[in-house]
Formats: sequence, C-alpha cells, structure tokens
Amino acid sequence: MSHVLGVRTTIFACLVALTASCGKDQIQGPAAEVKKTDVKLDLPAVPAFDLPAAPGDGSHAIKELRVKGKKLFETDITVHGFITWKYDCMTAQRKPGEDDKVLQKRLDEDPTLCERPKFYVGDAKDTPPEKSLWVVDVPRPYNKLEMERMKKPDRNLPDRCEPNEKDPKKNICPPYEIGDEVTITGSFKMSSPHSERNSDGLLVYKKMTNTTKTWTTPDIVPPPGAPGASGAPPAPGAKASPEDLVKKH
Repeated sequence: MSHVLGVRTTIFACLVALTASCGKDQIQGPAAEVKKTDVKLDLPAVPAFDLPAAPGDGSHAIKELRVKGKKLFETDITVHGFITWKYDCMTAQRKPGEDDKVLQKRLDEDPTLCERPKFYVGDAKDTPPEKSLWVVDVPRPYNKLEMERMKKPDRNLPDRCEPNEKDPKKNICPPYEIGDEVTITGSFKMSSPHSERNSDGLLVYKKMTNTTKTWTTPDIVPPPGAPGASGAPPAPGAKASPEDLVKKH
C-alpha cells in the first residue's frame, strides 16, 4: 500500500513540475495575421437630411411630402416645383416605323389606347422621376369621337377643353413641358378616382399656375344643370368628373 502511495506522489510531483515549466507563451496558438494599423481613413461627411425651407407662399416642397406628408393625406394642398416628366400618348403607343398620320388615325379610332394625362413635379429641374410627385387627372382636350358624338353646348365637362382653344379664359387644359416651373393645387391622396395608386402619395389635379408659360387656370363656373355644376348629376353615359368624385369621396 505504501508503495502505491509513493508512486502516486511521484506522478503528482512530476505533473506539478511539468506544469510549472510550461509558461503562458508556450501554450498560445499562432499569432493572428491581421495586425492593427495607425492609418486613418478619410471618410466622406455624413450627408444632411434637412428638409428644404418651406416656400413663402404657403405651398409644400416635394421632399417634404415624401418625408412627412402622410399627415396631409385626404386634404387639399398646393405644391411648387418643376415638371420632371410628362406622359405622352403618341410616344407611348407609337409602333416601330409608324408615322404621325397613321398613329393619330389609330388613336382617333380607339381613344382608350391613351392613358389620362399626368406628369411628375420635383423640387428642381433635375430631380429624378422616382423622387418626384405624381400629378394625375390633368384636364385634356376632347378626343375626336367625343367631338363627333357631343354637340358643342354639351361639351362642358370640367376636366376637358376644346382642342386648340385660343381663348385663355375658356381653356382649362394646362400647357406644360418638362422643365417648366409650376404651382399646383390638388387633393393629396394614395389613390386617384381613376385608380392610379402610390403609397408615397399622389396629387389629384385641381388647378395650376405655370410660371414659365405665364398661364393660370381660369375660373370657369359650369352652366346650371351641366355635368360638374353644383348638385348636377353627370350626363347620361358620361363618367363622373374627377372633381365630382373627389367631392363625393
């Protein structure tokens, strides 16, 4: 028994001595290949996210509406900016090699090929369309079929005008081109009466001032009993005007 205890004591003593002889550096793994450096990176400054100053005329900036405009949904607002894109039916519908005459004939025969007029407005002329505000339900001229089927006294819808109307007091169809400076009033919504939708908001057109072209929507009161007049129903077979739909909503 004493012999066994002696052997155990000897083994234990050897282990203690072996452990003591192994320093901390002897049991570490290989050194990391990545070393610290004193080189300082010249990082770009953090861009400012401040909203542009509100226009002094009480209108709203486009960036303001995109950042915190949801509280303005379902209200009438006025925005100021520049037209950055506009819908053009002939450009959208033209087939390869199709000339203007053939294309116009095709559109006259089927006006449903054209979407309703619309455009984008941004805070600057070079604002990309994806950062611009969508303006929809813009008034348009009567098409050829409407001109053939409706007598002139009946052509008094509040969202349409006579083609090539020269009298500025009667022309409610706004002139506009890309780059024009404009101020627009309309209803700020997520969807329009004609089913355009945008979760960031869109503007259902009501009136506009085009500073570049020195034009402002004239004040035209529909005659009593005409579609769009106060309390008057739409004409038989005619769609309710955007203004009527907005008011009803």
